[in-house]
Amino acid sequence: MNPAKAYAHLFSPRGGDEADNYRAPGQITFLRSEHVALDAGKLRDSGARYAFLGVPFDEGNVGKPGSEEGPREFRLSSQEYFPYWFEFKVDLEGSSVDCGDVQMPKVNPELSRQRIYNAVREILAAGLTPIICGGDRSISIPAARALSDHIGAEAKMGYLHFGAHLDLADTWAGERNVSTCALARITELPNLAGANVGHVGARNSLNPKDWIDLARDRGVRFHPMFELLERGVDTAAAEAIAQVWDGTDAQYLSFNFNVMDASMAPGVTATEPGGIESREMMRIANLLGSRGGVSVIDISELCPIYDVSGTTSRLAVCVVLRLMAAIAKARGELVDQSLRRPAS
Repeated sequence: MNPAKAYAHLFSPRGGDEADNYRAPGQITFLRSEHVALDAGKLRDSGARYAFLGVPFDEGNVGKPGSEEGPREFRLSSQEYFPYWFEFKVDLEGSSVDCGDVQMPKVNPELSRQRIYNAVREILAAGLTPIICGGDRSISIPAARALSDHIGAEAKMGYLHFGAHLDLADTWAGERNVSTCALARITELPNLAGANVGHVGARNSLNPKDWIDLARDRGVRFHPMFELLERGVDTAAAEAIAQVWDGTDAQYLSFNFNVMDASMAPGVTATEPGGIESREMMRIANLLGSRGGVSVIDISELCPIYDVSGTTSRLAVCVVLRLMAAIAKARGELVDQSLRRPAS
């Protein structure tokens, strides 16, 4: 424990002058964290482990529009949570900063992708883990390239995606950098072997045969939903995690919450029935966190305009925070359980 740190935030709001309304925080940032400019030196000086980055890019989307509003809703949903996680006995206060949103010139998608790449490189250069919230699925293309270039050609990268669709179109209506092409572009990275790529949750017929063929040609082992049901979600997910983490130097973790059953996550651009349930995803987050760290986290395709009572955004936040808490626990960063509310 850090004797210089205050721990009042671990407890419920007091009365009187200390009765701050946690749902009306003023500045809206991820988990009420400090806003820090996108500058490697300032990020390094912050002492945080994670840097939240909004990526309101919707120009690579081939489904329903609206994912550019995802970062705003994710931030709002994060403020429904406190930083103390009793299941893990850890405190996430001070673990993250918020770098704001990447500025997106809608008329120039190529420039937008370059800005995403530059922003992720800046955070990685500072030694922090980017938590990237989009935005459509195509944001993963420049972000994954940023991690690949950051670690260098001699290092080995792993990539794990949770989603209902493989996104392995070599081209889609003549375009190569849209959401349906994300994994096709990412598996072209020079330091990412097919054996270190995992995909969990594919199902139903928005996975054309050319996607299945490209997965086979590039040696990508994916775990479709029927496999999760037959073998058990924990077993299949653990195998996918091992593919990505074992023997690699850096890992990219990507969530499209259409991996969830449509009843659990209505607020995405392409809902799919028959997916993972919330409790199962919570267990998967625990498994991921037990590895002790990850290099990049991204969340894509959140679409608040189609959400019901913020259900999907809150689920996404809960999964990411649970992952962060599990990582903290794996690192032994536990709160002293003898701490009690400070006296008046």
